[in-house]
Amino acid sequence: MGIFDIFKKKEKERHFDPTNITIRDLGKGYLFEYAIETWTVSALFEYDWGENYFTREFVIKNGATEKFLNIEDDGGLVVTLSEKVKLRKLGEEVCDYIDAHQKPPKKIKYEGVKYYLDEKSPGYCKEIDAANWEELVSFDYLDEEEEKTLCIEQYGEEEFEVTKGIIIDELSISNILPKGDNY
Repeated sequence: MGIFDIFKKKEKERHFDPTNITIRDLGKGYLFEYAIETWTVSALFEYDWGENYFTREFVIKNGATEKFLNIEDDGGLVVTLSEKVKLRKLGEEVCDYIDAHQKPPKKIKYEGVKYYLDEKSPGYCKEIDAANWEELVSFDYLDEEEEKTLCIEQYGEEEFEVTKGIIIDELSISNILPKGDNY
């Protein structure tokens, strides 16, 4: 085995065209630009919704700011940029409904926007490097214009995580650079 065989091996492992890296190629440690800011992918989660349907969620950071970039490809690419919200911020009415029914309501008004339940999806989630999957139910909401999102993920009977976001154009993610050891 010659010294250049190491480079050939790395070349075969590469799963993207380095001259044309797209949002579908994102991985942990990658850098990209969005809204004239540089973001780093700090973690990657995979969701299994059954019937061989998977989505990905990237935890992205820009200094102290942490957001989530979700990629769903179900016949067309849908990219959502979101941030965490505390459940109690959705208001007493929503929290009381969840306490009484063990699930969120079909309509939620938050920060002056009315969100409507679009999809309830049971599935499994795990960090890409983890061995074990965690069971969840995702309640996905959209506003009337289908531009803003609200997502409530339920883990077990009483653990809820909430994110609010916007649907963005995949082309608004640019200058994607893989982490250094991918070369």
